[in-house]
Amino acid sequence: MTDEPTGGRTAQRVSPGGIAAAVLGVALFVYFVQWVGVGEIAAGIGRLGWLFLVVVVLGGIRLAVRGMAWRSCFEGPHRLTPGRAFQAVVAGDTLGNLTVLSLLISEPAKALFVRDREPVSRTLAALAVENLFYMLSAALVIAGGALALALRVRTADTWWLASVGLATALIVLISLVHAVIWRRVRVASGLVELVGRRRLASQLVARWGERVRRVEDRVYTLYPREPGRLVRLACWELSFHALAILEIYIVLSRISDIAPTLLDAFVFASMNRFIIALFKVVPMQVGVDEAGTAALAELLGFGTAAGVTLAIVRKARMLVWMTAGVGLLVRRGLSVRTAIADAGTVRRDELAGGATRGAAVVVMARSPDGLRPPKTRLAGVLPDEDDRRRLYAAFLTDVVAGCGTIDGVTLRVAYTEGGGTGGFDTAGVPENQLMPQRGADLGDRERGVFEDLFRDGFSLVVMVGSDLPTLPAQRVVDALDRLRASGDRVVLGPANDGGYYLIGLAARTGDAAVPDLFTGIRWSTEWARADTVRAADRCGLTVDLLGDWYDVDDAASLTRLREELATQEGARRAPATKRVLEELLGRV
Repeated sequence: MTDEPTGGRTAQRVSPGGIAAAVLGVALFVYFVQWVGVGEIAAGIGRLGWLFLVVVVLGGIRLAVRGMAWRSCFEGPHRLTPGRAFQAVVAGDTLGNLTVLSLLISEPAKALFVRDREPVSRTLAALAVENLFYMLSAALVIAGGALALALRVRTADTWWLASVGLATALIVLISLVHAVIWRRVRVASGLVELVGRRRLASQLVARWGERVRRVEDRVYTLYPREPGRLVRLACWELSFHALAILEIYIVLSRISDIAPTLLDAFVFASMNRFIIALFKVVPMQVGVDEAGTAALAELLGFGTAAGVTLAIVRKARMLVWMTAGVGLLVRRGLSVRTAIADAGTVRRDELAGGATRGAAVVVMARSPDGLRPPKTRLAGVLPDEDDRRRLYAAFLTDVVAGCGTIDGVTLRVAYTEGGGTGGFDTAGVPENQLMPQRGADLGDRERGVFEDLFRDGFSLVVMVGSDLPTLPAQRVVDALDRLRASGDRVVLGPANDGGYYLIGLAARTGDAAVPDLFTGIRWSTEWARADTVRAADRCGLTVDLLGDWYDVDDAASLTRLREELATQEGARRAPATKRVLEELLGRV
């Protein structure tokens, strides 16, 4: 069994152009540092003093603001907290700043960092919209900066006209992009179809046409249309830029002999946005930031030394937060190298689209340490709540271990929102295997898990419960084989109590929709399976039944479990459960 995002990590190919840009950036950095002089730069940084801590704090607030903007781009309820969004932005930006792959790595890495909160496909979609808004806001800042620079310098008429022309063009472009998305005009896919009709690059069109349409659909669907949400997102993005202006104003006030104005700081901020947009492939914009900021500082009368020092202070602030980002990655059990590889694999699968990730087996579970005690119907046999928690953790350990013996599938454990993620590590479930359940009742939660996994690109999904410690793994394998044979079916594993212990579905090609098998079901009753069979018939699906099995949720089923554990085969399948039961109830 594999837990790779898509069946294995893929090495990232770095283009010669990216390497050349990075080398050129380093050369520029060395040149400007030598030109200005290390001593003068050090003196400027020394004048900044303790205010560097303020710069670092402002940098952290800016990262948190981007996280809040990201949260604003989710459609409907979500479980991404401000704290986790902030951590993901720090970790993702660290990877983006370390490599020439930039956004191609940083955004998938953010989605991977919070995959235990929301499915990767959902977080990536929200990130795509947030990045679009960020780029529009950055273009607005650049346009405003061009006008501010023209007002500040007031040199030749040609300079004034060029600045006004640039600002006007950017504002028109921003308005046009917003109008196209708001009215859902299919510009990109229309151009692809036009190229296809003219028989130009037909293979390229065939390969990318559907992907372009899918990206358009995603952006058009998630683009905020409620005025309140739109204004909130715009405020977050503009706050990000306002904090950058404040940072520059503070630094310039201390390192320069000339007192800056907020207009000066705004011009420097717009130049920085322009440099980042133009040289995103250069790690940390090393060299090019120093060159551009130095040229602007000289033009505005602050001097080359002030410009280079300002850029280096930015680098120092970035390094502080990048160190924090590496720490967050290590805390999550990821090295920088593996995180980059996993993020690249996610990016590849998002571009490929569709159900490309094979099969997933998902265990529906709750935290062994959650507020709500598990297995309350076993209280007559095990009155101590802690004992029932231990037994449930053993159940989960054996179910996960059993599913882990199946080759060629990805394992996920879906946890209930109220219980949280505590205690899963002791059951052998690493954090990167966790995914949240969402919904008011069991039917909504099961539907939501199928939807999330289909959106993540899995073509087959088999769901099992967590109170089946001796379930043969072959039952899951059989379910997958039947789904591979024909996707127009639902595979059910009948439970002795009238419900089911397993349900499996296949994704429809290019569609994450889940058949309506979960509405109107009398859950936790003897009619649950019969209701599901009728729902499948309404959906036009064939019902394929596996052999019966049993959930361990009352005294009778616990007795049956103890009898099974007394056999060699039962003990082999559920060693953790056997050990805990012997400690709690004596030899089985």
